[in-house]
Amino acid sequence: MAIYKVLGLFDELRKMQMFSALSDEEMGDIVGKIVVKYYRKDDVILWEGDTNSYMYLIMSGRVKVVQMTEDGKEIISAIHAVGDSFGELSLLDCKTSPAEVVAIEDTSAAIISREDFFSIIYSQKKVLDNLIQMFCMRLRDSCERVQMVNFKNSEQRLTMLFQKFSASHGEPVTEGTLLNIRLTHQIMASMTGLSRETVTRTIDALRKEKSIQIRKGDRKVILLPDFLKLRLVA
Repeated sequence: MAIYKVLGLFDELRKMQMFSALSDEEMGDIVGKIVVKYYRKDDVILWEGDTNSYMYLIMSGRVKVVQMTEDGKEIISAIHAVGDSFGELSLLDCKTSPAEVVAIEDTSAAIISREDFFSIIYSQKKVLDNLIQMFCMRLRDSCERVQMVNFKNSEQRLTMLFQKFSASHGEPVTEGTLLNIRLTHQIMASMTGLSRETVTRTIDALRKEKSIQIRKGDRKVILLPDFLKLRLVA
């Protein structure tokens, strides 16, 4: 792991929801409070139960938020990509990290200390408003995840997972909607509470039904028009 100040930080932060409404002058004040850290794939950025003193904003790469069951099974509660953030909860309630955060690939993150975090949200109402919106989105996401794992069959769970990623990472393509995020079968299993083998069988079934397609090369999922006809029945 290395720490650097990077050129272009101003423009990168401008793309993030939290700072999107700030003027150039306001952004300039915030850039001076930020340091960028680089993590290798599989680096643990936060350990569950650790005391956290920073907010992290992802500038490149992806991380997973995970918890382990008593029998050692990994449960992924979220995947954060460029523009997302994590660590704020511990800063606000002064408690330890509720989950482990691990880099899925080489990742860079802009970090803000607890002191500077509160300085920013107290002085910039627009940042506070955006932060509240982000927390509301995460609360809704948590409710949807509870609903997803309560479905009894694997097709229902994967369908809801794809709908979730369609809203956050969907891009229109000729065939339908591309989920512009790399999802391995193991990641899908860890997010839905299914085994990797069950995910593989269900993906094959959805392909045969012509509900989804796996793009050659990067193996990303494309939701075909028939996917929209699927109905989730609890």
